[in-house]
Amino acid sequence: MDLTLFDDVLVLLEEGNMSRAARRRNVTQPAFSRRIRSFETWLGRPIVKRDSNRIEIEPALLANSGELEALVGHVRELRQRIAGYDPGRSIVSIAAQHSLIQSAFPEFAAAARQQYPMTGFRVRAANHNECISLFLRGEASLLMCYERENDVELPFDDGIVRSVWGQDRLVPVVGGSLRFLLPVEGRPPADLPVITYPPRSFFGETLTRAGVTSVNDDSHVVAESAFSAGFKEMALAGLGLAWLPMSLIYNEVQNGSLVICNQDNDTVPLSISLFAQSSNKVAAQLCELR
Repeated sequence: MDLTLFDDVLVLLEEGNMSRAARRRNVTQPAFSRRIRSFETWLGRPIVKRDSNRIEIEPALLANSGELEALVGHVRELRQRIAGYDPGRSIVSIAAQHSLIQSAFPEFAAAARQQYPMTGFRVRAANHNECISLFLRGEASLLMCYERENDVELPFDDGIVRSVWGQDRLVPVVGGSLRFLLPVEGRPPADLPVITYPPRSFFGETLTRAGVTSVNDDSHVVAESAFSAGFKEMALAGLGLAWLPMSLIYNEVQNGSLVICNQDNDTVPLSISLFAQSSNKVAAQLCELR
């Protein structure tokens, strides 16, 4: 099955313009237009309205663009699984938060390889809610995510195996020249620049629930980002105070390039949890790794 035509349509959806889409696909515009017509012939209906000056993508295609992209991804994944099939090898798809991919997942993967040498991973990095959605839709057989203390339990039934891989905590840190502005004792200066998470992001909500008021104070905010890896780099550059998972910055704290504010008295505890369908024996076994 040739997915070229599907890729053409996906690029056209992204660009919304036949010329730009043709350039991205490295073909001439007439050739690209012919390929779009071939897709329309296969589909049995047009996907664009054409006139002399512009094209307009049909609403039916726009409304189903997400499913089309997912379909292409599923077909490619299926092709890889069939082509690389090994009866003694298992490939486990895992959805994990971006920060955990960098901190907890490498240790987990190493432990898994030690106990189950023929097991490999297909990693899907996403934010907290997207990871849960991937798991619920069956697009990931294993889920690694943070859980807050005293939070509402995730919407899983009795068919889901849960375990705690480890503990983590959000800590306030500064780097660069800001390290030298911290008092020997007590809280950091009130006018210290701050890097914040979006209020509706997982870490943003976590800090708000913990009563960390700095995330709502816009007067000294120098940057906002949903990605903790970017947070870390901005903190290292001395742009502002940032709340980061300790697992992500342990080495930097140890070597002094990041300093924990308030002598480590302010932290927000988190659990690193694993979830798997009990019906998936390989994923369920990995969920119980210690």
